[in-house]
Amino acid sequence: MKFLSTIQSFLILVICFSSPLTSKPVPVGSQDPSILQIKVTVLYPNYIQPWRFKNPEIRQSTGIYIGENRILVPAQAIYFYSNIEVKKPDTLKVYTAEVERIDADLGLSILKLNDASFQKDLKAVIFQSEVFLPGTGTVMESKDQRNLEEKKLRMIRMDIDSYASGYVEYPYIEIQSEEKLDGVGELVLDVNSRIPQGILYQFKENGMGKLIPSFSIKHFIEGKSFPFKGFRFKPLVDSASRNEYGLRKDDLGVLVAEIYPGSSADGILKLEDVILEVSNYKIDPKGYFDHPKFGKLNMSYLFHNTNESDSAFDKKIKVKVFRNKKPITLELESKPLNESAIRIPHGNTRSQMPKYLMLAGILFQELSEYYLTEHGNQWRNRVSKELLYLNDFYRIKRNSKEGKVIFLSQVVPLSGNKAYHMTHQLVLKSVNGQEVSSLEDLRNVVNQNELPYIRFTMNDGYELIFKKDEISSLNEEAKKSFQIPSDSNF
Repeated sequence: MKFLSTIQSFLILVICFSSPLTSKPVPVGSQDPSILQIKVTVLYPNYIQPWRFKNPEIRQSTGIYIGENRILVPAQAIYFYSNIEVKKPDTLKVYTAEVERIDADLGLSILKLNDASFQKDLKAVIFQSEVFLPGTGTVMESKDQRNLEEKKLRMIRMDIDSYASGYVEYPYIEIQSEEKLDGVGELVLDVNSRIPQGILYQFKENGMGKLIPSFSIKHFIEGKSFPFKGFRFKPLVDSASRNEYGLRKDDLGVLVAEIYPGSSADGILKLEDVILEVSNYKIDPKGYFDHPKFGKLNMSYLFHNTNESDSAFDKKIKVKVFRNKKPITLELESKPLNESAIRIPHGNTRSQMPKYLMLAGILFQELSEYYLTEHGNQWRNRVSKELLYLNDFYRIKRNSKEGKVIFLSQVVPLSGNKAYHMTHQLVLKSVNGQEVSSLEDLRNVVNQNELPYIRFTMNDGYELIFKKDEISSLNEEAKKSFQIPSDSNF
């Protein structure tokens, strides 16, 4: 009997330690010291005059303490920061923080403080995977130094879109409130259980807003990467197109329209494949499927979602496609976004500084949407139609060897380049007949060229010609006359 008792005790221990340890959701009290005030001084670059910065600005946001001297804040609040200040409840002391990690697509960042005294009396907020939809939420925000305010909102439904004009679409919770909210990182709780549901990152004057769900936040805090499907698709709703691809009237499916080099889809999917099913979910002609809990959702959810119950993270995804008028089944690995596939940066800045190279007082830049939008609200009417066309249709590389779009942005007016003063916003095709793929490449081609003349040829055939030995002297004149600090900033 004693032997059997020992065996039973051993079995109980084995079962206890072999079972997965799961932490229960932790409610957040109305007076829990976890909501912090963040004040950020930012210094935005000038994309039209990239050797300069704009005037400093102050951005206010909400920070959420997540333990170990770390704070969760919206990424948009800390782009191009020069100083980050943090204030705790019930204290006048100001702490200084640095950025530990950032995810531009999710729109979140983690700040780290080195002061060991900062975490005293603070209670960490724990984010879990469970979300309650539809439901009522409580918004916790700190408007002054001592009091936390609570407001109400309605969590309506799950949807998927790119946050803050990022590159990847992620799930978000659509919310509605009759109260005035800021949408700068406020913590949202379920009104009954007070379990964290997410972070408010957008709120508009019409009372609608967006919430980053807790399962995405949990995934980010754990330091994991996010999956990206690696392709873009377009709907197949007209009968003529469906007939062209051999689809019957009752068939489902969307068309693969673009594939990112080096991505999950590269080498697996092909352009003009018709996607019929993903993970056994049927895809309708507009790109939606029926989720058992959240209803109609965009197909991207099946690739980009990190909800533990149906996440694509670290898994192979089964995809049924119609290729050459025959159905086949493929598998895609869930890789993160390959940033090098982006040819023309767009959406959010990702804290990328604009690069420039000056040759003979002529400024060359790599095309980005930030340069175009710097021309004001009517930028689409004010910029070169060629640059606009490239930005709209050639943001993604067609192959891994394709380079950046190099263009002549402006000519610094000097007597030595007088013939070209009116030239601007022209795409560079070649230098002395040699194509270039980046500003670094352009600088090397000019410096290593042994010919006495440098001929810059634009896409439209227009040419600018200079003696090689006068390029540096014109640059020196431009730097002195227009306070440009250097020939380049990279």
